[in-house]
Amino acid sequence: MRHVVLALLLSLVGFGWAPSAHTVSDPIVVHFTNPIAGLPRMDKPHEQANDVDRALRALIDSARKTLDIALYRIAHQPVVAALERACARGVTIRLVTDHSATQEFFGEYAQIQNLPCVALKTDLSADTRERFEHLMHHKFAVVDGAVVWTGSLNWADREIFFDANNVLIIRDERLARIFTTEFEEMFLKDRFGQGKFDGKVFTHLRTYTIGSATVGVYFTPSGAPQKIVRDAIRTAKKSIKIAMFYFTDDLLMAELAAAHARGVQIDAVWDFRGWERFEDSEIDDALHLGIGVVDALPGLAHHKFAVIDDKTVITGSTNWSDSGFFSNDENLLVLESPEIAAQFSQQFERLKHDALQYDRTPTLPPRVTVRHYNTQDVLARIEWRPHLSRPVDFYELCRARESFGPCERVYSRIPANHRYFVDEDVQLGHRWFYRMRGAVNSQFTDWSNEFALPVEALLCPIAGAREECDCDDTTDNDGDRSVDCDDLDCKAATKCLGPPWRTNTRERVVLGVTPPSALEAQPQRFTEKLVTAEFTVVTTTATGSVIRIQSDRDFSNHLSVIIFRTYEPRFRGLGIDPTSFYTKKKIRVTGEFSQFQGQPQIIVRSPWQIELVQ
Repeated sequence: MRHVVLALLLSLVGFGWAPSAHTVSDPIVVHFTNPIAGLPRMDKPHEQANDVDRALRALIDSARKTLDIALYRIAHQPVVAALERACARGVTIRLVTDHSATQEFFGEYAQIQNLPCVALKTDLSADTRERFEHLMHHKFAVVDGAVVWTGSLNWADREIFFDANNVLIIRDERLARIFTTEFEEMFLKDRFGQGKFDGKVFTHLRTYTIGSATVGVYFTPSGAPQKIVRDAIRTAKKSIKIAMFYFTDDLLMAELAAAHARGVQIDAVWDFRGWERFEDSEIDDALHLGIGVVDALPGLAHHKFAVIDDKTVITGSTNWSDSGFFSNDENLLVLESPEIAAQFSQQFERLKHDALQYDRTPTLPPRVTVRHYNTQDVLARIEWRPHLSRPVDFYELCRARESFGPCERVYSRIPANHRYFVDEDVQLGHRWFYRMRGAVNSQFTDWSNEFALPVEALLCPIAGAREECDCDDTTDNDGDRSVDCDDLDCKAATKCLGPPWRTNTRERVVLGVTPPSALEAQPQRFTEKLVTAEFTVVTTTATGSVIRIQSDRDFSNHLSVIIFRTYEPRFRGLGIDPTSFYTKKKIRVTGEFSQFQGQPQIIVRSPWQIELVQ
């Protein structure tokens, strides 16, 4: 309890942050990074890491025999040095990582692969054989078969010093064996994503008593984490607190709306870039219901945690997204512990307090983002988090040739409701430094933190790009393995200012059960809304790429559930044949209502969207 009491005392003094205090005997130790400590200039790396970097080096230095690491990204030089020390001690290191990381951080991975004790494998084989976009997104390590490190943290500079992340260090050999089994599915058997455990899905896994906590571990997609999260939301009695990077899952949004309607107090801190990047993000719907705030960090709110009823913590590497639950290699932990829940709640309150204070205080310096996804073909793209509740009069952007040096160029009177600026007046091949300030009642705020950007040549010709998004380009600029509108393509006649902060006034979640007859009679009223419907399945047909679960033999005029063949393995992993299992049964289905060629339908991507009604 000592570390909980200490943290509670600190939270009463201006939401201050300090390294966690733990006794040596604690079997579960929780750490959080603290990017807020570096504001406004983000120049206090030790305070920003909040001892997470030291804990990581200490973990690697504690290894005596074996170190198994499954990590999306490793790019922190002190970690590479610690791995080298481990090799000198005779430790055997096995490493699984995402293939894209080895390309993005070629130098760091070359150093690691040159270490004599390291054997490395990537998920490249899964990329070629899986139907869905796939990431090896784990963030765990197992030391000497006895200690597990896990959470939301990648081992890279930006993640440690600029992003909000959590880490759990768990000393338990039983848990270590479970993580080792998951690791060896990838490392020894070359099974990634849906290929793990022969495509089976395990919905009931054992829990373990570790100290005063009960811990359950689930892996994607074999452990059905979407069902675990849905059930936790559904059974919440008093409160839910969420800190989340990506949230694009329709089913969980419907569950949150239902919990909100029955009186559960729901609050959230949503990542600004995780929301801004997806036009169909469920964060829009949550904000419309009054659930949560958007974070104001220069880095990411990279957490993936929820606290249920102040006693249950859900955390790990899994974003609440389709790929997070069904395609990637991920882990999700469920910890029953009021003490651990208190630590996560304190972290949540600090992030929420910071976001609210920033939005309400335009005299605070702006916050320039240090994590960009789309910069390569727009010369120099500078992003920032606007003040919302009380905006500044305008922003001023400084471009310098050296860190916090004199302004070589100033762009003034940037409107307060915009969130990025494209600087097309720069010389290629130079490194530029950008910082911002706001003007409030003819007074300037202090300067923001800084974004350093080397400007490279365009990746595609300056021709033909007239819109904010030009999907004709074939370059995957944001590294998500998909050429799409997120890449933002070549900017020729583009506006220098990004679009204003978008607002969502659309009510998308329909509570309760909507009769199929209402959906069929008033399709315009329900199109693109999240609905729940019940009907008895008359017949199921499978043609080409579609499985159609029908409420009537005349599917052209009556509601059907559509399952694309690409989603069929998700059902078969549970032992469900969707072409026959639901026939003649009464089902309750939740999803987005739409029409295709006039046919009313709900597209189902997850088996948990369909429930049998007794």
